[in-house]
Amino acid sequence: MNRVINVGPAPAWVRFILPLVVVLVGLVILSRGFYTVDSGEEAVVLRFGRHVETVNTSGLKWKIPLVDQVYKAKVSEVKRLEFGFRTVKEGAAAEYRDVPVESLMLTGDENLINVETIVQYKIVDIEKFFFEVTQAEQALRVAAEATIRRVVANHPMDAALTEDKLSIQQEIRDDLQSICESYHLGISITAVQLQDVFPPDEVNDAFKDVASAREDRTSYINQAETYANETIPRARGNAAEALNQAEAFKEKRIAEATGDVALFNSILAEYRQGKGVTRTRMYLETMEEILPGITVYIVDEQGNTLKWLPIQGGAGN
Repeated sequence: MNRVINVGPAPAWVRFILPLVVVLVGLVILSRGFYTVDSGEEAVVLRFGRHVETVNTSGLKWKIPLVDQVYKAKVSEVKRLEFGFRTVKEGAAAEYRDVPVESLMLTGDENLINVETIVQYKIVDIEKFFFEVTQAEQALRVAAEATIRRVVANHPMDAALTEDKLSIQQEIRDDLQSICESYHLGISITAVQLQDVFPPDEVNDAFKDVASAREDRTSYINQAETYANETIPRARGNAAEALNQAEAFKEKRIAEATGDVALFNSILAEYRQGKGVTRTRMYLETMEEILPGITVYIVDEQGNTLKWLPIQGGAGN
């Protein structure tokens, strides 16, 4: 015997809730499409795994739920990689942990040295950063470590320790930037800093002796330069004074010679006017100079004594 069950129309509340549930589920799905791009961030949107959009403005954005994927990165932030150490605690009371396996390197003169380095970089092309290389930051770390070791191996220990740090840092930065461009990492290297360079503990005492000798050399050089700075100006002053004295002596001698020439010329003019008288006067003046205090008698050609009152009066006899 078959029984027929008569099912009546669904209750009103069922007919109301079902569309409501559908609408709510749809709203939930649609709400999952909203995402935020913060200031300084950029985002790439993938649809079924294919890049369809790059978002470089901040604010509230929307993507197709369950279809689109969004990858974001801070392009304005300067990031850093640490080699040879790790920062355990930042701030005023910063703490660090050494990583000897990364810091120990071989220099160009075959010495071992510990080099702790910081590499700072920024993302400049988010599309290359996400799509050109898998794990771009890990690739950058490997390339940076290889570059640091190669550059340090091209320089002697003294250059890395004291003398040539700036050029080594610049060389590492330039080489690493070239690698980033060849790998299409979309990364710009902003700075490379040799945070600390020190010898291994086994040779630390010998290094201190070398450093002390280098400081003594610098001190002696500074002392020598100080002495030179004091002595050279004094010598230049003495030389200038000697030159001035010589110039004055030259001018004096020239003036005296000019006066003697003028005197000679005047005497020559008088001599030409009366040669006999002038010759006699010059003779008498010369005799008076070489025979002072002696009575002078003048005789003529016949041997007669002539009276010459000025000379006799001057002689007192």
